[in-house]
Amino acid sequence: MASSTPKILILDTLRGICAFIVALYHFLHFENQHGALVEPGNKVLSAVDPFIHGSICIFFIISSYVMYLHLERNDYSLKLFLPFLGKRIVRLMIPMLACVALILAINASFQWYLGEPIAFSFPQLLANITLTANLVGEDWYNPIFWTLSVEFQFYILLGLGFLLIRKNPFIALLLLVGFCIGINYFYDTRGSITEFGSYFIIGIALALFHAKQFSATQLLLIIALGSIDFFLNQALFYYVIPLVSIPIILFVNFQSKFLQFLGETSYSFYLIHGLLGNWFLYFTLRYMDQTWQKILLLIGAFIVAYLGSHIFYLLIEKPSLKVVKQIHYKRNKLN
Repeated sequence: MASSTPKILILDTLRGICAFIVALYHFLHFENQHGALVEPGNKVLSAVDPFIHGSICIFFIISSYVMYLHLERNDYSLKLFLPFLGKRIVRLMIPMLACVALILAINASFQWYLGEPIAFSFPQLLANITLTANLVGEDWYNPIFWTLSVEFQFYILLGLGFLLIRKNPFIALLLLVGFCIGINYFYDTRGSITEFGSYFIIGIALALFHAKQFSATQLLLIIALGSIDFFLNQALFYYVIPLVSIPIILFVNFQSKFLQFLGETSYSFYLIHGLLGNWFLYFTLRYMDQTWQKILLLIGAFIVAYLGSHIFYLLIEKPSLKVVKQIHYKRNKLN
């Protein structure tokens, strides 16, 4: 595939929207000893919860789409596995480690402020920074870290299996989605790449269709089989918003500088929105109990989270991107 494959402009916008929806889910569920932003059992929240909860899987579709095209245009081979994985580790881990440091510092500050002994668990730290907390029974510092674990599993498997997929993409994806349907149906795969494998497979199918290596019929069949996997093995409505994102990726060619900016900084926002937005709600919710006041608090939480994430992007994520670019595959190849 030529490197001139046109960029899908909507992807950055979708990233930004998806990060917003994930943050909305977390803020709406905020509660502490002073109360809750939305009372438990609220009928409206209960109705929309299954939809917004599953929006996080849009990231999996976009990630596999982008990563497959990235390897394709760099003429990937197994001898490039370590540079590829090195790029992904730096891209993923530098901002994440900075987020972990912030969480530990804020937790220690709160414990000191409350007069409590500062609690620290090295096994929990090790499990978080190695993205294995769910495998060893430790708690995640940040509730979104589990998605980074799934992403990293995908990077390893894609790097090892790319050439097999490339050799016969349609047969390979058919076998993979069939495997996911069966394994997810008969076994408990929660927290693993297999549980969300069909999202990644659909993302690769979209990339192949975009590169004119897949027909519409082939793409629709992969989407249909992936949908069967979701229907059989995931909560009702969890997969609705991710499936809605598919025609948007295919047919919407929309560009907004503001939304594109939000998309470019979405990883920083994704990492620390809970830390900053929940911090804001922790100190303000006790003074607000009217519905209109809580709406203002929700808006305030987003403002604080976006401002803080922009600073985080400038100080942490943007410099890490420069490090990623220093890890080369080959001379005269794209990075």
